[in-house]
Amino acid sequence: MVIAAVYFVIAVGAAVMSGKSLDRNLQGPRLRAAWAEGLTAEARCVSLRTEEVQSPEGGPVVYTHPTLEFRTGDGHTVSFEERQSRLTPARGDSVTVYYSAANPEDATTRAPSFGMRHARTLITGAGSFFALVSAVVIALVP
Repeated sequence: MVIAAVYFVIAVGAAVMSGKSLDRNLQGPRLRAAWAEGLTAEARCVSLRTEEVQSPEGGPVVYTHPTLEFRTGDGHTVSFEERQSRLTPARGDSVTVYYSAANPEDATTRAPSFGMRHARTLITGAGSFFALVSAVVIALVP
């Protein structure tokens, strides 16, 4: 029984750390902050930057990162490079951006999604559930 309890504590700790790490890698805190206030603006694509990287299989992969410019509600012009979206507008195209009044330079074109808003909770919850099931099995097996 003690082994099951120790396993459970360690496994839940690992689930929490995994959830936090995944959330940070997916830029969850930045995106949630941009979505929290519900502020949107129309941004114009002012330039495109391409980046070529090597895929795990060894082939080339080309990513395009648009630089977008928009005006906040109080009249400030903000320019930022979108790196987390699959969006590839042409130069001069308009797109909707989400931003917070406190940090408009952290704007994003990614629309709010349930999975992205709750990624940390989902990963931590799933990991904790599996830890509990495993601990119960460990405790019951002689």
